Order: sequence, then structure tokens, then C-alpha cells
Amino acid sequence: MKFSVSYSTMEQTLFDKYGGVPTVTVIVRDFYKRVMKRPNLRRYFDGTDMEHLIMHQVAFVAMAMGKTPAEYAGRNMSDAHGGLNITATSFDLTAELLRDSLLAAKVEPADIDAIIAKVNSLKQDIVGR
Repeated sequence: MKFSVSYSTMEQTLFDKYGGVPTVTVIVRDFYKRVMKRPNLRRYFDGTDMEHLIMHQVAFVAMAMGKTPAEYAGRNMSDAHGGLNITATSFDLTAELLRDSLLAAKVEPADIDAIIAKVNSLKQDIVGR
């Protein structure tokens, strides 16, 4: 019995397209370097174990890039950001810094737009909670 797979029908995720966990890890580390240079953003991370957060964020960004959501085991956005009083301005700046990190990693503009759209879809659950 011969088994064949038609690769033309399999959809490649952005996660796979850009090299998986190694690339996402570089993007996330670059992103947090940018975030921590901004005092108005750095304040949200006082007392945070940044290495733990980075590993958690790698899983989140991987999901935003198409990896199976079942592999992201984080809290929902409202619970995770509750009480931080994140402003819309801070959220927007954070999204721009992520865009900059994606550009630095040579992610294609259309793919960046898709990733940022996924992030922006969470804005109402993150801002002011």
C-alpha cells in the first residue's frame, strides 16, 4: 500500500515559514529589549521574572503566527492584564515595538500585518483592565 501526501493542500503557518521556535525566540527577546528601554512600558513589568515572561510570550507569539492554540497554556487576556491599568497608548506603542522586532527579523510586511492584526484583536481585553 502506497501512502502519499499532497503538500500543495497543506497550509504552512507563519510560525513554520519563519523557522519556528528559534526565530520566534529571537523576535520576542528583541521585542522585550525594546520595551524595557521605554520607562512608560517598563513600569508594567516591575517585579516580573522576565525570563519566565519571555518563554511564555514565545508561546503566545507562536500562536499568533499560526501554531496550534492548544500549545498556548496562558491565562485569558483579561485575567492576565487585570489591574495593570494598561493604556491604549501603551498598547499601541507595544504593538509598534513588536512590529519593529518583526521587521528586524525580516518578516515580510504582509505577514507582519497579519500578526499585528491578531495582536490588535486582543486590545479590548488588555487595555484598562
